[in-house]
Amino acid sequence: MEELKVVQVNYWKEIRKEINKTFESLHGLVLLTHNSIEFSDIIDFLNNLRRNQEITVLYISLISSYNHIEQTIEIHPLPSKKLFVVDCVSGFLLERQDSVHCVYRKPPSNLEEMKDLIIKNIQWSNPNIIVVDSILQFINFTTPTDEELHNLITFLRSIKEDALGITRDVIILLYDDKIGLMKKLPVMFTDVIMKLEVIKEKPEWKD
Repeated sequence: MEELKVVQVNYWKEIRKEINKTFESLHGLVLLTHNSIEFSDIIDFLNNLRRNQEITVLYISLISSYNHIEQTIEIHPLPSKKLFVVDCVSGFLLERQDSVHCVYRKPPSNLEEMKDLIIKNIQWSNPNIIVVDSILQFINFTTPTDEELHNLITFLRSIKEDALGITRDVIILLYDDKIGLMKKLPVMFTDVIMKLEVIKEKPEWKD
């Protein structure tokens, strides 16, 4: 398998503001779509949020294990962020013991269970920012069904009332859009929609 390197990182967002100001003032319910990025790219995104401010992040992962997250942070640190992780990957495979910065839980099977997972772990971590990685398994924005859209709208309304209402600053929902063109986005039920695209190419080796 040929090695790839990052040659460019592009950010797009629906509201036209200067991107650094947006990172500093980002709040509310955010949908962050991406092109199958790695966890190190998410770290870069989090480092840009409230740069150099001491804030707490609750990261609910259905994609990466806590072991992988720890290994990545050793190489790509989060110097000003205190990270708490809900690992829904390892706990599904084998029994793991909770620690100070990580709890192991079974993956939610629907958005209602995801909401419960968020609310319960707000009490544990007391975060400023909540990241959910990812909502792809609950909805396909390329060809969403009426039931998926209804469930998503109910979920978005509910976490805005119940989770953001507990003095949280930001809830970021990650969505991998590599499966196809996104045709229906919940514009009316989110505060900001952003797109993170990482472009990778083969390195040009010199003789």
